[in-house]
Amino acid sequence: MMNLSELPADWPQRQDSLSEQLADLRIIANRLGFQDAADAIGQLFDTSRLLDVRYGCHLDLEHGSEPDDCVIDDGNLHHCIYAKAGMRKERCAYWRIVSGRSQ
Repeated sequence: MMNLSELPADWPQRQDSLSEQLADLRIIANRLGFQDAADAIGQLFDTSRLLDVRYGCHLDLEHGSEPDDCVIDDGNLHHCIYAKAGMRKERCAYWRIVSGRSQ
């Protein structure tokens, strides 16, 4: 049995999307022998399609228009009242899945 306390306590925070992190978490769970947990992740999410999910900024989204990219990616934090230095777009309440669309 693996002693999980031997793993480093702090890892750098990832900057990729939730869907990418969940897909990787399933792979890691399998490699660590947590097949039941990996299966549960697979049942909760169609992990074969997780990476196809497209996100966009829903702030000030007008009816019928497509969500924008995030100003954080462009380095234009001053264009958004919610964007702050060091902030990740995945932490923003307006960075959400674009319904019914895939990349």
